[in-house]
Amino acid sequence: MIEQQGCVIGVDGGTARIRVGPASGCPACDSGQGCGAGVFGRLLRRRPVELRLENGAGVEAGDAVFVGLPERLFLSLVARLYLLPLLAGLAGAALGHYLGTVADFSGARLDLAALAGGVTGVAVALGLTGRSNPARLRGAVTLLRRVEQHSGGACQPGEPRPGRY
Repeated sequence: MIEQQGCVIGVDGGTARIRVGPASGCPACDSGQGCGAGVFGRLLRRRPVELRLENGAGVEAGDAVFVGLPERLFLSLVARLYLLPLLAGLAGAALGHYLGTVADFSGARLDLAALAGGVTGVAVALGLTGRSNPARLRGAVTLLRRVEQHSGGACQPGEPRPGRY
């Protein structure tokens, strides 16, 4: 289970509204010495996401909580959103290069044919990925548990409280 910490911002009947904030990378990435995820995180500046989840843990507004996503679903999404477009772009570039060679292109024209094939492959893959069924994602994220409050105090209902897993 992939876990992310969030903050309960409200409880309505049997559901809890949870705000999950942007996650930072590991300390090495954040300092610019790791794999680079921290650099991309700073560039993209994700906004917090609000989730409505079943309140099976009996949480209240202001509680820090963990929400989870199954690894299998996470890996499936990564493959569809990253691996498929990457492979389609490479295949499209190879096809564009091949067709450019058949058409007797050389130099910059051959490179442009490969580029056009790669861009077309990525566009087709992203178009197919965007038509997936969002209903299968409903219920995938679950409220796991309340966070043990070692440092005292609950999180603020407006913002997720940073913490360690």
